[in-house]
Amino acid sequence: MPGTSFGLGALVLVGFAFALVARADGVLHEYVPDAGDEELETILGRGGEPAALVYDDAILTAPTGGARRANEQAMSALPGSGRGRETAGRRSPTFRPDRITSLEESVGYFAVFTPTIAPFKRISALDAVVASDGTPVLGVSSLQTERVPVEGALAPAPDGRPRDRFWGNVVLDFRHGALVPLPSVSPESRILTLRTERLGVGDDEVDIEIHRDLAGSFFASAPPGVRDEVRLIFLTDAPRDYFRRDELPDLPSDLYADEVFPLDPRVRADALRFARELGLSPGASYRRTLPLLVEHFRSFVESDEPPPSTGNIFLDLARGMKGVCRHRAYPFVITAHALGLPARFVQNEAHAWVEVKVPTAADVPGWLRIDLGGSAAGLDAHGTQDRPPHRPLGDDVLPRPEPYVRAYREIAARSPAPMSDPLDLPPASTRPSEASAPSAASPSGSASPPGPAASIHGPRPHARPLRLTVEGRAFEVFRGRRLTLHGRALDPDGLGVEGLRVEVHARGPIERLLGVTVTGPEGRWDVNVGVPQELPVGDYALLVRSPGNERFFPATAR
Repeated sequence: MPGTSFGLGALVLVGFAFALVARADGVLHEYVPDAGDEELETILGRGGEPAALVYDDAILTAPTGGARRANEQAMSALPGSGRGRETAGRRSPTFRPDRITSLEESVGYFAVFTPTIAPFKRISALDAVVASDGTPVLGVSSLQTERVPVEGALAPAPDGRPRDRFWGNVVLDFRHGALVPLPSVSPESRILTLRTERLGVGDDEVDIEIHRDLAGSFFASAPPGVRDEVRLIFLTDAPRDYFRRDELPDLPSDLYADEVFPLDPRVRADALRFARELGLSPGASYRRTLPLLVEHFRSFVESDEPPPSTGNIFLDLARGMKGVCRHRAYPFVITAHALGLPARFVQNEAHAWVEVKVPTAADVPGWLRIDLGGSAAGLDAHGTQDRPPHRPLGDDVLPRPEPYVRAYREIAARSPAPMSDPLDLPPASTRPSEASAPSAASPSGSASPPGPAASIHGPRPHARPLRLTVEGRAFEVFRGRRLTLHGRALDPDGLGVEGLRVEVHARGPIERLLGVTVTGPEGRWDVNVGVPQELPVGDYALLVRSPGNERFFPATAR
């Protein structure tokens, strides 16, 4: 068990490695530490129904039902506006770009999944580009849907690709229609188990059906006569390579060009002209196309002054390199479609990102989530406090330019909510060689923004390993009391490293950031943190982490 352990509440102190016990559905489950993180394990209760998931040193028991809580936002059949950020609880079937490129101070986000994937729950996925009054608008290529079956808790993966599992817990409001958007983890997610509660009407079960459209958006339909709020508690999954790929295939990126919704000729001509400015053309490999696209759109900066208008908002945004998440994802998708690369614009109430279709190691096509940055300065996340963050395995092989890293570090400093893709994960050690050609200069003639070689989270050939120490191995702590910790940050030679950020987390049934400090002379750090009153009683692992800097890789005390 990594980390230092302590008992919380009136529990007897346990040792450095400990057994975590949880009770769910009347069945006692004992978790043996260091079970490994190769996959999320499912613990079955009575009747073969899932009672808990084992994930990242914790047991995640099945969500509880009941009336809608203050930190929940019911999903509604009412459509969103399709302009700017998504309305919480609604889905927009279209997206029309705007020129408000300034950074928002904070946005709300309502968590649905455990482990949490904040801020990446999928609500709207758009896979088509159509011209409307001369402006490219994003939409859905087809209204056709397919029914998604409930496959069973232990259903094997259909294509052999490893999958991660998640609890879903959401309230759907059927008062405005019988077809309501259902948040999802990935476009290839499965519904493994499903139970329902009709709220306010005796909490009866409802025969809900799940559907998915061709853009990978999920919906729930209710029988005629159901005009109430219904809670869905479900077990779902997602291919592990949806979140991150160890490498990109050396295959043409227009391999699935026949699946791209046809572009308006003028839009396609504009997009290909812009692609050539980046040094790209149809047929270039994934190893060249994706790094160059991602580096460009991750290098955007938020600005109170939008790019000058030429009457072509696609080119203005793509070349101007200003804007938040939606201003990056919108031209990315259009450019990718012109190159023959299937891509989707995905959005929720707090964030927008893209998905691209890429061959997998299992020799089947699959989707890859790509975050381009540009989220708000702070994430006001509701319902994340009792959910550990999902952490994708492996390295991010795509470039992380300096503006992208800087923005996410600022978000992490302002938002106590856990993020599913923190920057303290190990960085990519190499950049695909085919992408090493420099991108074209910007329209103003200035050089391109620095690539990942200039970023502390891109390739750092001179970075060194870092070791964190914690003085003491076990503590007895009560809620509402203070906990004082000491330790050092050391380089490979045993010398202290000064000026590093150090974070203290408590991980058990939930994970909570307790405090942050900075190393001083000789790499010493001291922190006095409070244990929140609302933290459930239990045994916790105390984790101490540092994201490192340009000289040192991230580290976690173990």
